[in-house]
Amino acid sequence: MELATVRNTGACGMKNGRTAKNSGSGSGAMQNPVWTLSRVLLATGGRFLSGRPEAGFRRVCTDSRAIEPGDLFVALRGETFDGHAYLVQAVQKGAAGLVVDTTPEKMPPVPVVLVTDTLRALGDLAAYRRSLMPDLQVVAITGSCGKTTVKEMIAAILAREYNVLKTKGNLNNLIGLPLSLLPVEFHHDFAVMEMGMNQPGEIARLTEIADPDIACITNVQDAHLAGLGDISGVARAKGELFAGIKAWGRLVVNADDKRVRGIARRCSQKKITFGRNPKAEVRGTRLRSLGERGMAFTLQIGGNAARVRIRGLGAHNVQNALAAAGMAHAAGVRFKEIVAGLESFAPFENRLQVQSLSGGIRLVNDAYNANPSSVLAALETLRQMDHSHKKVVILGDMLELGTQSVAAHQAIGRQVARLGFDALLAVGDFAETLVAAAWQAGMSKKKARFFTKKEQVSVWLRESIAAGSLRPGDWVLIKGSRGMRMETITHDLLEKQG
Repeated sequence: MELATVRNTGACGMKNGRTAKNSGSGSGAMQNPVWTLSRVLLATGGRFLSGRPEAGFRRVCTDSRAIEPGDLFVALRGETFDGHAYLVQAVQKGAAGLVVDTTPEKMPPVPVVLVTDTLRALGDLAAYRRSLMPDLQVVAITGSCGKTTVKEMIAAILAREYNVLKTKGNLNNLIGLPLSLLPVEFHHDFAVMEMGMNQPGEIARLTEIADPDIACITNVQDAHLAGLGDISGVARAKGELFAGIKAWGRLVVNADDKRVRGIARRCSQKKITFGRNPKAEVRGTRLRSLGERGMAFTLQIGGNAARVRIRGLGAHNVQNALAAAGMAHAAGVRFKEIVAGLESFAPFENRLQVQSLSGGIRLVNDAYNANPSSVLAALETLRQMDHSHKKVVILGDMLELGTQSVAAHQAIGRQVARLGFDALLAVGDFAETLVAAAWQAGMSKKKARFFTKKEQVSVWLRESIAAGSLRPGDWVLIKGSRGMRMETITHDLLEKQG
Protein backbone atom coordinates (compact mmCIF):
# COMPACT_ATOMS: atom_id res chain seq x y z
CA MET A 1 0.00 0.00 0.00
CA GLU A 2 1.04 3.59 -0.59
CA LEU A 3 2.04 5.05 2.77
CA ALA A 4 3.26 8.32 1.33
CA THR A 5 -0.20 9.40 0.29
CA VAL A 6 -1.26 10.21 3.84
CA ARG A 7 1.64 12.37 4.93
CA ASN A 8 0.20 15.62 3.63
CA THR A 9 -3.14 15.40 5.40
CA GLY A 10 -2.43 17.01 8.75
CA ALA A 11 -1.79 13.54 10.15
CA CYS A 12 -2.29 13.96 13.88
CA GLY A 13 -4.60 12.08 16.19
CA MET A 14 -5.96 12.37 19.70
CA LYS A 15 -5.70 15.60 21.66
CA ASN A 16 -5.80 15.25 25.44
CA GLY A 17 -8.55 17.22 27.08
CA ARG A 18 -11.43 17.11 29.50
CA THR A 19 -14.75 16.13 27.98
CA ALA A 20 -17.72 14.73 29.84
CA LYS A 21 -19.79 11.81 28.62
CA ASN A 22 -22.91 13.17 26.88
CA SER A 23 -21.31 16.64 27.03
CA GLY A 24 -22.05 16.94 30.74
CA SER A 25 -19.97 19.31 32.85
CA GLY A 26 -20.90 18.36 36.41
CA SER A 27 -18.70 16.92 39.09
CA GLY A 28 -19.30 13.41 37.73
CA ALA A 29 -17.75 14.20 34.37
CA MET A 30 -15.22 11.62 33.22
CA GLN A 31 -11.71 12.77 32.46
CA ASN A 32 -10.25 11.55 29.18
CA PRO A 33 -7.16 9.32 29.39
CA VAL A 34 -3.84 11.14 29.03
CA TRP A 35 -0.98 9.80 26.92
CA THR A 36 1.73 9.07 29.46
CA LEU A 37 5.04 7.44 28.57
CA SER A 38 4.00 4.31 30.45
CA ARG A 39 0.84 4.04 28.35
CA VAL A 40 2.80 4.47 25.13
CA LEU A 41 5.16 1.68 26.20
CA LEU A 42 2.25 -0.53 27.22
CA ALA A 43 0.40 0.07 23.94
CA THR A 44 3.36 -0.45 21.61
CA GLY A 45 5.54 -2.92 23.52
CA GLY A 46 8.38 -0.50 22.79
CA ARG A 47 11.67 0.04 24.65
CA PHE A 48 12.37 3.28 26.48
CA LEU A 49 15.72 4.65 25.26
CA SER A 50 16.04 8.08 26.90
CA GLY A 51 14.25 11.08 28.37
CA ARG A 52 12.05 11.79 31.37
CA PRO A 53 10.06 8.69 32.38
CA GLU A 54 7.24 10.85 33.79
CA ALA A 55 6.61 12.53 30.41
CA GLY A 56 3.10 13.05 29.03
CA PHE A 57 1.91 13.85 25.52
CA ARG A 58 -0.84 16.02 24.09
CA ARG A 59 -1.67 13.92 21.01
CA VAL A 60 -0.16 11.50 18.49
CA CYS A 61 1.15 12.94 15.21
CA THR A 62 2.82 11.46 12.11
CA ASP A 63 3.43 14.65 10.09
CA SER A 64 6.46 16.63 11.28
CA ARG A 65 5.04 19.75 9.63
CA ALA A 66 1.89 19.59 11.76
CA ILE A 67 3.67 19.06 15.09
CA GLU A 68 2.48 21.24 17.97
CA PRO A 69 4.08 21.57 21.42
CA GLY A 70 3.49 18.48 23.52
CA ASP A 71 2.86 16.05 20.63
CA LEU A 72 4.21 12.51 20.37
CA PHE A 73 5.79 12.12 16.91
CA VAL A 74 5.59 8.66 15.30
CA ALA A 75 8.22 8.45 12.56
CA LEU A 76 6.64 6.48 9.71
CA ARG A 77 8.40 5.19 6.62
CA GLY A 78 6.90 5.29 3.11
CA GLU A 79 7.88 4.83 -0.49
CA THR A 80 8.90 8.47 -0.90
CA PHE A 81 9.60 9.66 2.67
CA ASP A 82 11.06 8.62 6.00
CA GLY A 83 9.87 10.33 9.16
CA HIS A 84 13.19 9.50 10.83
CA ALA A 85 14.77 12.20 8.67
CA TYR A 86 12.64 14.81 10.46
CA LEU A 87 13.27 13.96 14.11
CA VAL A 88 15.28 17.12 14.77
CA GLN A 89 12.65 19.31 13.10
CA ALA A 90 9.89 17.62 15.09
CA VAL A 91 11.67 18.32 18.37
CA GLN A 92 12.35 21.91 17.32
CA LYS A 93 8.62 22.38 16.68
CA GLY A 94 7.81 21.11 20.16
CA ALA A 95 7.47 17.33 19.95
CA ALA A 96 7.56 16.01 23.53
CA GLY A 97 8.44 12.46 22.52
CA LEU A 98 9.42 10.27 19.59
CA VAL A 99 8.48 6.75 18.46
CA VAL A 100 11.15 5.32 16.16
CA ASP A 101 12.22 1.97 14.73
CA THR A 102 15.92 2.89 14.51
CA THR A 103 18.03 4.27 17.35
CA PRO A 104 18.87 7.94 16.56
CA GLU A 105 22.57 8.68 15.98
CA LYS A 106 22.28 11.61 18.39
CA MET A 107 19.78 11.10 21.19
CA PRO A 108 17.31 14.04 21.30
CA PRO A 109 16.41 15.81 24.56
CA VAL A 110 12.93 14.20 24.73
CA PRO A 111 11.70 10.67 25.53
CA VAL A 112 12.42 8.17 22.74
CA VAL A 113 10.55 4.88 22.35
CA LEU A 114 12.09 2.23 20.11
CA VAL A 115 9.68 -0.18 18.35
CA THR A 116 10.11 -2.84 15.69
CA ASP A 117 7.72 -1.19 13.22
CA THR A 118 6.41 2.38 13.59
CA LEU A 119 3.40 1.73 11.34
CA ARG A 120 2.32 -1.13 13.58
CA ALA A 121 3.00 1.03 16.63
CA LEU A 122 0.63 3.70 15.28
CA GLY A 123 -2.11 1.09 14.99
CA ASP A 124 -1.32 -0.25 18.44
CA LEU A 125 -1.69 3.24 19.94
CA ALA A 126 -5.13 3.61 18.33
CA ALA A 127 -6.18 0.12 19.46
CA TYR A 128 -5.11 0.90 23.02
CA ARG A 129 -7.04 4.18 22.96
CA ARG A 130 -10.13 2.37 21.71
CA SER A 131 -9.79 -0.23 24.51
CA LEU A 132 -10.08 2.54 27.11
CA MET A 133 -13.60 3.40 25.85
CA PRO A 134 -15.81 0.55 27.11
CA ASP A 135 -19.09 2.29 26.22
CA LEU A 136 -18.04 3.20 22.68
CA GLN A 137 -19.66 1.36 19.77
CA VAL A 138 -17.47 1.12 16.68
CA VAL A 139 -19.17 0.79 13.30
CA ALA A 140 -16.85 -0.52 10.54
CA ILE A 141 -17.51 -0.38 6.80
CA THR A 142 -15.62 -1.96 3.92
CA GLY A 143 -16.50 -2.97 0.36
CA SER A 144 -15.48 -2.44 -3.24
CA CYS A 145 -17.82 0.51 -3.85
CA GLY A 146 -19.69 3.03 -1.75
CA LYS A 147 -17.66 2.89 1.48
CA THR A 148 -17.29 6.63 1.95
CA THR A 149 -20.89 7.40 0.97
CA VAL A 150 -22.24 4.76 3.36
CA LYS A 151 -19.93 6.07 6.09
CA GLU A 152 -21.33 9.58 5.64
CA MET A 153 -24.92 8.29 5.56
CA ILE A 154 -24.66 6.24 8.77
CA ALA A 155 -22.83 9.11 10.49
CA ALA A 156 -25.65 11.47 9.46
CA ILE A 157 -28.21 9.11 11.00
CA LEU A 158 -26.33 8.53 14.25
CA ALA A 159 -25.44 12.21 14.70
CA ARG A 160 -29.11 13.07 15.18
CA GLU A 161 -29.09 11.51 18.66
CA TYR A 162 -25.49 10.64 19.50
CA ASN A 163 -21.97 12.03 19.65
CA VAL A 164 -20.20 10.57 16.63
CA LEU A 165 -16.55 10.34 15.59
CA LYS A 166 -16.05 9.39 11.95
CA THR A 167 -13.29 8.77 9.45
CA LYS A 168 -12.18 12.05 7.91
CA GLY A 169 -12.61 11.99 4.14
CA ASN A 170 -11.41 8.57 3.06
CA LEU A 171 -8.47 8.13 5.46
CA ASN A 172 -9.19 4.41 5.62
CA ASN A 173 -5.84 2.61 5.35
CA LEU A 174 -3.24 1.47 7.91
CA ILE A 175 -2.30 5.09 8.58
CA GLY A 176 -5.62 6.80 8.04
CA LEU A 177 -7.79 4.59 10.24
CA PRO A 178 -5.57 4.88 13.35
CA LEU A 179 -5.39 8.65 12.89
CA SER A 180 -9.19 8.76 12.54
CA LEU A 181 -9.69 6.66 15.70
CA LEU A 182 -7.07 8.30 17.93
CA PRO A 183 -9.21 11.41 18.68
CA VAL A 184 -11.89 9.27 20.39
CA GLU A 185 -12.95 10.53 23.81
CA PHE A 186 -15.39 9.49 26.52
CA HIS A 187 -18.16 11.72 25.19
CA HIS A 188 -18.27 9.80 21.89
CA ASP A 189 -21.05 7.24 21.66
CA PHE A 190 -20.11 5.90 18.21
CA ALA A 191 -17.01 5.81 16.02
CA VAL A 192 -17.78 5.22 12.33
CA MET A 193 -14.66 3.84 10.65
CA GLU A 194 -14.14 3.23 6.94
CA MET A 195 -11.72 0.43 6.00
CA GLY A 196 -9.89 0.23 2.67
CA MET A 197 -7.24 -2.13 1.35
CA ASN A 198 -5.38 -3.32 -1.73
CA GLN A 199 -3.54 -6.32 -0.24
CA PRO A 200 -4.56 -9.39 1.77
CA GLY A 201 -4.29 -8.95 5.53
CA GLU A 202 -4.93 -5.20 5.64
CA ILE A 203 -8.61 -5.45 6.62
CA ALA A 204 -7.69 -8.03 9.27
CA ARG A 205 -5.23 -5.57 10.81
CA LEU A 206 -7.70 -2.68 10.62
CA THR A 207 -10.32 -4.85 12.31
CA GLU A 208 -7.83 -5.71 15.05
CA ILE A 209 -7.19 -2.01 15.63
CA ALA A 210 -10.81 -0.79 15.59
CA ASP A 211 -12.41 -3.80 17.35
CA PRO A 212 -15.83 -3.14 15.76
CA ASP A 213 -19.23 -3.87 17.29
CA ILE A 214 -21.13 -3.51 14.00
CA ALA A 215 -19.59 -4.42 10.62
CA CYS A 216 -20.81 -4.00 7.05
CA ILE A 217 -19.40 -5.19 3.72
CA THR A 218 -21.19 -3.01 1.16
CA ASN A 219 -20.38 -5.27 -1.82
CA VAL A 220 -17.65 -7.32 -3.49
CA GLN A 221 -16.68 -6.16 -7.00
CA ASP A 222 -13.72 -6.13 -9.41
CA ALA A 223 -11.35 -3.71 -7.66
CA HIS A 224 -7.66 -3.85 -6.61
CA LEU A 225 -7.21 -6.96 -8.73
CA ALA A 226 -3.50 -6.20 -9.16
CA GLY A 227 -2.95 -6.95 -5.48
CA LEU A 228 -5.70 -9.53 -4.97
CA GLY A 229 -5.63 -11.59 -8.17
CA ASP A 230 -9.31 -12.04 -8.92
CA ILE A 231 -12.74 -11.36 -7.45
CA SER A 232 -12.42 -14.40 -5.17
CA GLY A 233 -9.33 -12.76 -3.72
CA VAL A 234 -11.33 -9.55 -3.23
CA ALA A 235 -14.02 -11.52 -1.38
CA ARG A 236 -11.46 -13.17 0.90
CA ALA A 237 -9.84 -9.83 1.69
CA LYS A 238 -13.14 -8.06 2.42
CA GLY A 239 -14.26 -11.08 4.45
CA GLU A 240 -11.48 -10.41 6.94
CA LEU A 241 -13.81 -7.84 8.53
CA PHE A 242 -16.55 -10.34 9.33
CA ALA A 243 -13.99 -12.97 10.34
CA GLY A 244 -12.32 -10.62 12.82
CA ILE A 245 -15.34 -9.16 14.59
CA LYS A 246 -16.14 -10.21 18.16
CA ALA A 247 -18.56 -13.08 18.77
CA TRP A 248 -21.30 -10.75 20.06
CA GLY A 249 -20.87 -8.28 17.20
CA ARG A 250 -23.50 -7.65 14.53
CA LEU A 251 -22.96 -8.21 10.81
CA VAL A 252 -24.85 -6.06 8.29
CA VAL A 253 -25.13 -8.19 5.16
CA ASN A 254 -25.92 -7.16 1.57
CA ALA A 255 -28.69 -9.60 0.65
CA ASP A 256 -28.31 -8.65 -3.04
CA ASP A 257 -24.63 -9.66 -3.26
CA LYS A 258 -24.04 -13.42 -3.42
CA ARG A 259 -20.39 -13.08 -2.42
CA VAL A 260 -21.22 -11.07 0.70
CA ARG A 261 -23.93 -13.61 1.57
CA GLY A 262 -21.36 -16.38 1.14
CA ILE A 263 -18.93 -14.65 3.49
CA ALA A 264 -21.68 -14.14 6.09
CA ARG A 265 -22.81 -17.77 5.98
CA ARG A 266 -19.48 -18.80 7.49
CA CYS A 267 -19.98 -16.49 10.48
CA SER A 268 -21.96 -17.14 13.67
CA GLN A 269 -22.60 -13.52 14.70
CA LYS A 270 -26.06 -11.97 14.56
CA LYS A 271 -26.89 -10.81 11.02
CA ILE A 272 -29.05 -7.96 9.73
CA THR A 273 -29.69 -8.14 5.97
CA PHE A 274 -30.36 -5.22 3.65
CA GLY A 275 -31.18 -4.76 -0.02
CA ARG A 276 -33.97 -5.03 -2.56
CA ASN A 277 -34.22 -8.77 -1.96
CA PRO A 278 -37.76 -9.57 -0.70
CA LYS A 279 -36.22 -11.49 2.22
CA ALA A 280 -34.04 -8.58 3.38
CA GLU A 281 -34.79 -7.31 6.88
CA VAL A 282 -34.02 -3.74 5.78
CA ARG A 283 -35.59 -3.44 2.34
CA GLY A 284 -35.89 -0.82 -0.40
CA THR A 285 -38.76 -0.88 -2.91
CA ARG A 286 -40.40 1.37 -5.52
CA LEU A 287 -37.23 3.17 -6.58
CA ARG A 288 -37.72 6.32 -8.64
CA SER A 289 -35.16 8.72 -10.08
CA LEU A 290 -35.75 12.39 -9.27
CA GLY A 291 -33.18 13.49 -11.85
CA GLU A 292 -30.56 15.80 -10.46
CA ARG A 293 -32.51 16.04 -7.19
CA GLY A 294 -31.63 12.46 -6.27
CA MET A 295 -33.66 9.30 -5.69
CA ALA A 296 -36.88 8.30 -3.94
CA PHE A 297 -37.68 4.87 -2.53
CA THR A 298 -39.75 3.15 0.11
CA LEU A 299 -37.80 2.01 3.17
CA GLN A 300 -39.18 -0.99 5.05
CA ILE A 301 -37.84 -2.26 8.38
CA GLY A 302 -40.06 -4.78 10.08
CA GLY A 303 -43.55 -3.30 10.31
CA ASN A 304 -42.34 0.23 9.58
CA ALA A 305 -42.40 1.79 6.09
CA ALA A 306 -41.79 5.31 4.80
CA ARG A 307 -41.12 7.08 1.55
CA VAL A 308 -37.55 8.42 1.60
CA ARG A 309 -35.83 10.97 -0.62
CA ILE A 310 -32.05 11.09 -0.76
CA ARG A 311 -29.85 13.58 -2.55
CA GLY A 312 -27.58 10.86 -3.95
CA LEU A 313 -27.96 10.09 -7.64
CA GLY A 314 -28.58 6.60 -9.00
CA ALA A 315 -29.98 3.27 -7.83
CA HIS A 316 -26.63 2.34 -6.30
CA ASN A 317 -27.05 5.20 -3.81
CA VAL A 318 -30.33 3.66 -2.69
CA GLN A 319 -28.32 0.52 -1.98
CA ASN A 320 -25.85 2.65 -0.02
CA ALA A 321 -28.76 4.14 1.95
CA LEU A 322 -30.05 0.66 2.75
CA ALA A 323 -26.61 -0.35 4.05
CA ALA A 324 -26.57 2.70 6.33
CA ALA A 325 -30.12 1.98 7.47
CA GLY A 326 -29.12 -1.61 8.22
CA MET A 327 -26.26 -0.47 10.45
CA ALA A 328 -28.46 2.07 12.20
CA HIS A 329 -31.09 -0.62 12.80
CA ALA A 330 -28.38 -2.89 14.19
CA ALA A 331 -27.41 -0.07 16.56
CA GLY A 332 -30.98 0.28 17.81
CA VAL A 333 -31.75 3.64 16.17
CA ARG A 334 -35.45 4.49 15.89
CA PHE A 335 -37.04 4.18 12.44
CA LYS A 336 -38.03 7.85 12.20
CA GLU A 337 -34.47 8.93 12.97
CA ILE A 338 -33.13 6.61 10.25
CA VAL A 339 -35.45 8.23 7.72
CA ALA A 340 -34.59 11.76 8.84
CA GLY A 341 -30.86 11.01 8.86
CA LEU A 342 -30.91 9.63 5.31
CA GLU A 343 -32.81 12.65 4.06
CA SER A 344 -30.27 14.99 5.69
CA PHE A 345 -27.33 13.34 3.90
CA ALA A 346 -25.42 15.54 1.44
CA PRO A 347 -23.29 13.96 -1.34
CA PHE A 348 -19.57 13.91 -0.69
CA GLU A 349 -17.23 15.94 -2.91
CA ASN A 350 -16.41 14.37 -6.31
CA ARG A 351 -18.99 11.58 -5.88
CA LEU A 352 -21.85 12.05 -8.38
CA GLN A 353 -21.93 15.69 -7.39
CA VAL A 354 -24.02 17.88 -9.72
CA GLN A 355 -22.33 21.18 -10.53
CA SER A 356 -23.06 23.96 -13.04
CA LEU A 357 -20.72 25.02 -15.83
CA SER A 358 -20.89 28.10 -18.01
CA GLY A 359 -23.56 28.01 -20.65
CA GLY A 360 -25.94 26.09 -18.39
CA ILE A 361 -24.09 22.78 -18.80
CA ARG A 362 -24.69 20.33 -15.95
CA LEU A 363 -21.59 18.52 -14.70
CA VAL A 364 -21.89 15.19 -12.88
CA ASN A 365 -18.61 15.15 -10.95
CA ASP A 366 -17.80 11.54 -10.01
CA ALA A 367 -14.05 12.01 -10.28
CA TYR A 368 -13.01 10.53 -6.96
CA ASN A 369 -12.41 6.91 -7.95
CA ALA A 370 -13.41 4.20 -10.42
CA ASN A 371 -13.62 0.46 -10.91
CA PRO A 372 -15.72 -1.44 -13.47
CA SER A 373 -18.80 -1.68 -11.24
CA SER A 374 -18.78 1.96 -10.17
CA VAL A 375 -18.29 3.15 -13.76
CA LEU A 376 -21.25 1.07 -14.93
CA ALA A 377 -23.34 2.50 -12.09
CA ALA A 378 -22.36 6.06 -13.07
CA LEU A 379 -23.19 5.41 -16.73
CA GLU A 380 -26.61 4.04 -15.78
CA THR A 381 -27.22 7.07 -13.56
CA LEU A 382 -26.39 9.41 -16.44
CA ARG A 383 -28.60 7.41 -18.81
CA GLN A 384 -31.59 7.98 -16.54
CA MET A 385 -31.28 11.76 -16.63
CA ASP A 386 -33.74 13.62 -18.85
CA HIS A 387 -33.66 12.41 -22.43
CA SER A 388 -34.11 15.80 -24.10
CA HIS A 389 -30.47 16.86 -23.68
CA LYS A 390 -27.09 15.60 -24.83
CA LYS A 391 -24.97 13.44 -22.57
CA VAL A 392 -21.15 13.43 -22.71
CA VAL A 393 -19.02 10.83 -20.91
CA ILE A 394 -15.43 11.63 -19.88
CA LEU A 395 -13.49 8.65 -18.54
CA GLY A 396 -10.00 8.23 -17.12
CA ASP A 397 -8.25 4.91 -16.60
CA MET A 398 -9.48 2.36 -14.06
CA LEU A 399 -6.31 1.45 -12.18
CA GLU A 400 -5.13 -1.60 -10.19
CA LEU A 401 -6.99 -4.13 -12.35
CA GLY A 402 -3.90 -6.19 -13.19
CA THR A 403 -4.32 -8.68 -16.03
CA GLN A 404 -7.99 -7.72 -16.35
CA SER A 405 -7.21 -4.10 -17.32
CA VAL A 406 -7.60 -4.42 -21.10
CA ALA A 407 -10.77 -6.50 -20.95
CA ALA A 408 -12.34 -4.22 -18.34
CA HIS A 409 -11.74 -1.07 -20.40
CA GLN A 410 -13.04 -2.76 -23.53
CA ALA A 411 -16.24 -3.73 -21.71
CA ILE A 412 -16.80 -0.15 -20.59
CA GLY A 413 -16.23 1.14 -24.13
CA ARG A 414 -18.82 -1.26 -25.50
CA GLN A 415 -21.33 -0.26 -22.81
CA VAL A 416 -20.93 3.46 -23.55
CA ALA A 417 -21.73 2.73 -27.21
CA ARG A 418 -24.73 0.56 -26.33
CA LEU A 419 -26.25 3.20 -24.07
CA GLY A 420 -26.20 5.70 -26.92
CA PHE A 421 -24.36 8.62 -25.35
CA ASP A 422 -23.65 11.61 -27.55
CA ALA A 423 -19.90 11.73 -26.95
CA LEU A 424 -17.13 9.72 -25.26
CA LEU A 425 -13.82 11.31 -24.31
CA ALA A 426 -11.18 9.04 -22.76
CA VAL A 427 -7.76 9.85 -21.34
CA GLY A 428 -5.00 7.65 -19.97
CA ASP A 429 -2.93 4.61 -20.90
CA PHE A 430 -6.07 2.59 -21.69
CA ALA A 431 -7.98 5.39 -23.42
CA GLU A 432 -7.30 4.11 -26.93
CA THR A 433 -8.35 0.59 -25.90
CA LEU A 434 -11.61 1.88 -24.44
CA VAL A 435 -12.45 4.07 -27.41
CA ALA A 436 -11.58 1.37 -29.95
CA ALA A 437 -14.08 -0.94 -28.25
CA ALA A 438 -16.73 1.79 -28.50
CA TRP A 439 -15.99 2.15 -32.23
CA GLN A 440 -16.31 -1.59 -32.72
CA ALA A 441 -19.66 -1.49 -30.90
CA GLY A 442 -20.98 1.09 -33.37
CA MET A 443 -20.05 4.48 -31.92
CA SER A 444 -18.66 6.79 -34.60
CA LYS A 445 -15.11 8.12 -34.51
CA LYS A 446 -16.55 11.62 -34.44
CA LYS A 447 -18.37 10.85 -31.19
CA ALA A 448 -15.70 8.75 -29.43
CA ARG A 449 -12.18 10.18 -29.02
CA PHE A 450 -9.13 9.49 -26.90
CA PHE A 451 -6.59 11.98 -25.59
CA THR A 452 -3.13 11.81 -24.10
CA LYS A 453 -3.55 14.76 -21.72
CA LYS A 454 -6.40 15.90 -19.48
CA GLU A 455 -5.84 19.48 -20.62
CA GLN A 456 -6.95 18.44 -24.10
CA VAL A 457 -10.26 17.24 -22.69
CA SER A 458 -10.83 20.61 -20.99
CA VAL A 459 -10.08 22.43 -24.26
CA TRP A 460 -12.52 20.20 -26.19
CA LEU A 461 -15.27 20.91 -23.67
CA ARG A 462 -14.74 24.67 -23.63
CA GLU A 463 -14.66 24.80 -27.42
CA SER A 464 -17.82 22.71 -27.65
CA ILE A 465 -19.62 25.06 -25.26
CA ALA A 466 -18.38 28.15 -27.13
CA ALA A 467 -19.42 26.69 -30.50
CA GLY A 468 -22.87 25.77 -29.26
CA SER A 469 -22.33 22.03 -29.69
CA LEU A 470 -23.14 21.72 -26.00
CA ARG A 471 -26.15 23.76 -24.91
CA PRO A 472 -27.94 24.68 -21.68
CA GLY A 473 -29.26 21.60 -19.93
CA ASP A 474 -26.77 19.16 -21.48
CA TRP A 475 -24.96 16.71 -19.19
CA VAL A 476 -21.25 15.91 -18.75
CA LEU A 477 -20.09 12.99 -16.58
CA ILE A 478 -16.46 12.84 -15.38
CA LYS A 479 -15.07 9.68 -13.77
CA GLY A 480 -11.73 7.92 -13.29
CA SER A 481 -9.53 6.23 -10.73
CA ARG A 482 -7.96 8.22 -7.90
CA GLY A 483 -4.51 8.07 -9.48
CA MET A 484 -5.87 9.77 -12.62
CA ARG A 485 -6.86 12.90 -10.66
CA MET A 486 -9.77 13.60 -12.98
CA GLU A 487 -10.89 16.41 -10.68
CA THR A 488 -8.21 18.56 -12.34
CA ILE A 489 -10.56 18.71 -15.35
CA THR A 490 -13.51 19.80 -13.21
CA HIS A 491 -11.38 22.39 -11.40
CA ASP A 492 -10.15 23.76 -14.72
CA LEU A 493 -13.66 24.02 -16.11
CA LEU A 494 -15.09 25.62 -12.98
CA GLU A 495 -12.22 28.11 -12.62
CA LYS A 496 -12.29 29.22 -16.27
CA GLN A 497 -16.03 29.31 -16.80
CA GLY A 498 -17.44 32.60 -17.93
